[in-house]
Amino acid sequence: MSTECFDVRTKNGRTVAVWRDSPPDGDTGGPVVVMAPGFGQRMRSSGVLTLMLAYNGATVYRFDALDHVGLSDGEIVDYSVTQLMEALTAVVDTVREREGVDAVSMVATSLSALPVLQFAAERGCADNIALMLGVVNGRQTLVKVLDTDYLDWELDDLPERVQIDKHSVDPRPIVAETRSVNWWELSATVDALSALDVPVRNFVAADDDWVDIADVRLAFEKSGRDQDDVVEVAVSGHALLRNPVALKKLLTDVTRSVIPGEGEPLMPSFEEIVALRGSERELEREHLTRRTGAPEKAAEQAR
Repeated sequence: MSTECFDVRTKNGRTVAVWRDSPPDGDTGGPVVVMAPGFGQRMRSSGVLTLMLAYNGATVYRFDALDHVGLSDGEIVDYSVTQLMEALTAVVDTVREREGVDAVSMVATSLSALPVLQFAAERGCADNIALMLGVVNGRQTLVKVLDTDYLDWELDDLPERVQIDKHSVDPRPIVAETRSVNWWELSATVDALSALDVPVRNFVAADDDWVDIADVRLAFEKSGRDQDDVVEVAVSGHALLRNPVALKKLLTDVTRSVIPGEGEPLMPSFEEIVALRGSERELEREHLTRRTGAPEKAAEQAR
């Protein structure tokens, strides 16, 4: 797999870090895939799936979200779906221009399912969508994580910080965006799914502590979609790495969903996966060094 690092600018002038991964044989005739990161994830968090997709012929673009962890502008304390949508928009527009395609396949993990479904429904530039533990009811997910429904609170009454998956986050940007957009509600997901005329599959754990599989089934039912596209996977909770055997099956199923074909998708070896993790940490440092010209600062930010 060959990886190219570059930055794109959003309409508001913010910097989004992007990696383009191409198949090892250099053949770029396969599908073009854009991957959106889950909460608390960097580009390298999806390295194994990226490697699988590239090995099976896809050209993959992944990016770090704004106001998040990783190489893009902002800090995760200011996280909001609006800023994730802004980054996603800039990346997909760039990908379509660079690759000369009208539509891309899209893979979203966890909370990034919310903006990906809305974006695809509004722009009509997705030809296939795979959701990994995809959140469909953002409000309910926040209640599960925080034990409190903050979305209807007045901004002045909110706590200064809340803990989401071990990250300290200011809840005000999230609550403020609900005053102008409806993405955090189950009804918004139903509307987006109803507007889409492309395959959408959500791979969900039955005992997910962030996503209620009943909500996913309800969203697909209300939008007239096939219940077979709600795929139950044997992962434990919302963390993908707790069960390596189940994770392997999940990655295989997602690859098959994005790249249909006969036979089993190619799977990278254990040695390749171990080598990938080390090389992508170095790739982060190189990306930041080229942008900032400061190796020490790059090494600190890439940890």
